[in-house]
Amino acid sequence: MSNLWGKCVLQFFKYAPSYVVCLCFLPAGFIYGYTICAFIAERHLDGNLIDYGPLILGACLALVTALGFLLLKYLKKCIVYWHPLLLIGAGVFNLIASCFYFADGFDHVGAYVSYVAHSLTFVAGYAFLLTISSKESRALLLSGCCSCYLMGLASAVSLIGASYVQNVNAYAGQTPTTEQLIDGIYVNFAATYLSISAVMLAIVIGLKVLHVLGTVDVSNSLDNDVRIANANGSIFEPRAEVIKRLQFFYVTRNQQWHVTLLLLFTEAIQYALFIYLVFWFALNDAMRLTQLAHVDAMFWVVFAGSVLAVACLRFISAKVQFVGTQLLLLLITVLGMIIYGTTGSKVTFWLLLLLFGLAYSSQQVVLLEVTHLRFTECIIFGSYTLKLLSTGIVYYYFVANASNSYFYARDENTLMAQGFVFMIITALVALVVGMKVPRTHRTKLLDIQYEVYGIIFMKHQIEQLNVRWLNDGTIPTISQ
Repeated sequence: MSNLWGKCVLQFFKYAPSYVVCLCFLPAGFIYGYTICAFIAERHLDGNLIDYGPLILGACLALVTALGFLLLKYLKKCIVYWHPLLLIGAGVFNLIASCFYFADGFDHVGAYVSYVAHSLTFVAGYAFLLTISSKESRALLLSGCCSCYLMGLASAVSLIGASYVQNVNAYAGQTPTTEQLIDGIYVNFAATYLSISAVMLAIVIGLKVLHVLGTVDVSNSLDNDVRIANANGSIFEPRAEVIKRLQFFYVTRNQQWHVTLLLLFTEAIQYALFIYLVFWFALNDAMRLTQLAHVDAMFWVVFAGSVLAVACLRFISAKVQFVGTQLLLLLITVLGMIIYGTTGSKVTFWLLLLLFGLAYSSQQVVLLEVTHLRFTECIIFGSYTLKLLSTGIVYYYFVANASNSYFYARDENTLMAQGFVFMIITALVALVVGMKVPRTHRTKLLDIQYEVYGIIFMKHQIEQLNVRWLNDGTIPTISQ
């Protein structure tokens, strides 16, 4: 029994840094939940830059952080794990920001400070988990980050939404102004945000202390090949040098940047669809899924889908999971349109939200796995910025304009047209990801790098080659 306990303790401390980084995404989700709620509650106010300023600041700071890591990698010729220090800094900013939400009229100030922490968490958190994890745990941990993020999002919507409904009930029968309805709605959110920020800051500082004491290791990867390559300086070896060094069977065209940029584009589109549907199901009278008092239920369903995604990634690849989910989205959308058109039932649309939660982390996982290790933080910055840009564009062009005849339409023909547009976009995204993303399930990071480089030397790839092409020279054997 003591031997079993000792093994459990060793395993816990082995993965403790990864678990802590996943939990760091919980306050980040709280921040984004505030943004969603503020956009909805304050959509009739002319905020302009005040509304979008925190998003812009977050994107700018993410760029500075990414460029800082890129410069560090060029200077050191290896990955330097300063990510926990940045997460400590994010914890400090979270703690400071939470205090501003207690006072009426200062929540926008808190939002600016919060998005400093938000951007640091995204860039440092994802980059750390990508390179520190083993091939068995990498996809699970990255997906776990997304689940923690969505749990924070749903929690923030629950807290702010409950306070907003109290104000609505208090002014029942009257015509209150928007300022009266949003008065004090962030206080409960602030108290919870403060508590979580304090606990997470203490945990991250404790993790750093344990690293100094030698109990945990936050500077060496659990992937043996990555750890060795990082130690000997070959982690960022150019493709041409890799081709010279490796015993390969076949070399094709380098697809890394092509695949990466395609995934960035499709991820932005998929995220914009998610944000659009969240706003649509909450604000459009014809498509509203719940009463205002229970609008947080939508986000809890999305969170449930993300938890299911973590379980699924234990057995299938992120690529298969994403493409399968997209096909289910198409099927459920068709059923939803038929059922809604005949009976008026919206039950199937809840399944759409569950499937969005199931697909939420898949593209993030495959995007990070195929990314060039030298530019990991830069690609995360691109992904992060496109998410914020999608949020801002959807809000500006659809939500903020109360007279938008497309977003707020109630007639059946317009609603069906939106369903068909959604199906077309979903089909194209599934097709692109299914065709372009290579196999990454439980594969070492460097092997994934070689595959997107076009270096074929693994058995399953050799079996798929057309031998006749090789014999008659139709496909060149070397293409640098």
